[in-house]
Amino acid sequence: MAMERRTQARIDLKIPVELTLPGQDAPVRAVTRDLSWGGALLHLTEPLPNDLETLILSLPWRRGKSIRAQAQLLRARPHEGGYLAAVRFISLSPRSQSRLERLLKMLYPSDSATGAGGKNALFRELEVTVSDTEELRRKLLQILEGRYTVTVFESYQVGQSISLSITGTFDLPSIRLRARVSDVRKSEVKGFDWAELYTLSLEFEHPSNTIRAFVDLVLNRLSDTEDESSTFSHLEGAPDWLRSVAAATVRSGAGTRSAEAAGGGEARSRLESEFPEAIARLVAGWGNVADFDMVFKSLVLSRNDLPGAWSREAWEELELLQSVHDRAYGVSANRRSLLKGGRL
Repeated sequence: MAMERRTQARIDLKIPVELTLPGQDAPVRAVTRDLSWGGALLHLTEPLPNDLETLILSLPWRRGKSIRAQAQLLRARPHEGGYLAAVRFISLSPRSQSRLERLLKMLYPSDSATGAGGKNALFRELEVTVSDTEELRRKLLQILEGRYTVTVFESYQVGQSISLSITGTFDLPSIRLRARVSDVRKSEVKGFDWAELYTLSLEFEHPSNTIRAFVDLVLNRLSDTEDESSTFSHLEGAPDWLRSVAAATVRSGAGTRSAEAAGGGEARSRLESEFPEAIARLVAGWGNVADFDMVFKSLVLSRNDLPGAWSREAWEELELLQSVHDRAYGVSANRRSLLKGGRL
């Protein structure tokens, strides 16, 4: 379950900004009328193209740096000899997101839960607590797919941009991401008949390569802090070379492994030498049919979206690993159904 706080304040603010439009080299200049966590209202002297869908908004930051956000044009209309345009932020790098949040807090210093003078807070926050490594690992694998579902006690609005915090107890790492609500539906959970529950589907407002790198980093950190015996419990039935790589990860805590750690002097596999990040993902999902299926699809489909991006030897090793996992743990329901794509 999760705790949530409401949003979202619009701050009156007039500062010059630059807009980068698709197919145009010269930036378009505008002035903000208001700014919020989710977007901005802009004033321009010239109209924007009628077919414009997205643009890059650059807000000034300290020492000549900027806050850059990919934004969607929601609406535009004539206003006082110029034009007003409302834009919604749809993707920011973690650095730009951090700068935006700091800017908003400087302009609107108040308690984040209630806001100043009883107004809305800067943003709505959804906090999820995890208590063990496996639970956090499952959530990370779901985030890796670009979507996340969670059941909460309050409804949200579809299209609402929120701050998602996944907080680990004890020594587990915490995660904070910018997300947008893509779907809301009522749910029923056994034992919670006394409350209205809602299941949210979230999509992330960060570049997909940033999400992938971030999740890989946290998965590696989880491997570094796990007890070696618990790691091997998830690798029962795995090839020896994969078990040795997992053990080396626990011992060294590094992304690169020596040949001695990887296999006691034996030759390294092509996956080990060419795609070490794939090993970390396979280890994370090994032993759970649904998780392994999710990881495997992500690896196969996300690398330049072409199987040919893998070397022939690495591709053969992937096929071998899938066959071994199928024999040891079974096949997911999706892959058993021919109507759902069958075997990869």
